[in-house]
Amino acid sequence: MNLAFYTYFYGSNNNQAFRIPDIPSLKYNCYYYTNNTTIFEALKSTNWIGIFVNIVTNDDLIESCMAGKHIKTLPHEYTELKDYTYLCFLDSKLDKLNETFVEDFIQKYFIEKNYALLLREHWFLKGYIWDEYNESMKQWRYQVENEKYMNYINNQISKGLSHTTPNHCACGLLIRNMKHPKIQQINNTWYEHIQECGIQDQISFFFVKQLFDGSIYSFTDNPFL
Repeated sequence: MNLAFYTYFYGSNNNQAFRIPDIPSLKYNCYYYTNNTTIFEALKSTNWIGIFVNIVTNDDLIESCMAGKHIKTLPHEYTELKDYTYLCFLDSKLDKLNETFVEDFIQKYFIEKNYALLLREHWFLKGYIWDEYNESMKQWRYQVENEKYMNYINNQISKGLSHTTPNHCACGLLIRNMKHPKIQQINNTWYEHIQECGIQDQISFFFVKQLFDGSIYSFTDNPFL
């Protein structure tokens, strides 16, 4: 199976996401993108393939988080990743991922059913965009952009998209079918929406998912060990 895993960390040593997660696989290549020299040096004593990215960020959580949205949403633009048939992105703060789970879902939903993207349904937030917004406001980094989120949400609703969905997704784990004819369009559209919305990408994905109904599958199974 032509599969790779990847994650990233952009920011200073004081960033709350400053960590190296358990490697999800020893069978497949696992890439860790970072602009942090401490993380990059530490990766050399792990099985992660460290990729240093020359992007300057500071202690501003919004700036460093936004910088990472590019690699999260547009892996087809990265030399190391673009030739894989399947990619699995995992947030660096997540628990250890079950490699067999990813393989089984690729077989079932990409090879047999031809979906473009797989995500886990949110485990406690259901399909109402303002619930996602209100939950986000419990975190300072989202509070500072609250008007941006409100304007974005209202703009999408005014364009005819719905404020409800039967399957609201968490975006910390993304399994991509990189050879699907719509995957690059999904990636590019999501990144464009993030530019308008802000760093809370579960808000933007709430609406992007509606634009690609039939190409995205959400699951309720636990993908972690």
